[in-house]
Amino acid sequence: MAKTGKPQTYNDVINALTAQSVIIPAELLEKIDAAINGNKQLSCKTREQFIEDAITALLQTLSGNHKQEKLTKESKNKKIKKR
Repeated sequence: MAKTGKPQTYNDVINALTAQSVIIPAELLEKIDAAINGNKQLSCKTREQFIEDAITALLQTLSGNHKQEKLTKESKNKKIKKR
């Protein structure tokens, strides 16, 4: 079952998975892991969180929102409380 809560066909599930998947080179994943492990003050503890934060920051920069906020545990908690 996906977000709809309804059973889906095999093809629906495969399409959803491939639409949400990105292939990242092993070398880049190693750099991401090193960044996470070398910066314990970051709020992101997983590759997925790191990548989501990086994409969000880039999109904010491209949209003209140049507020460069360091994503620490404290700033991430503030964002979560605002929601």
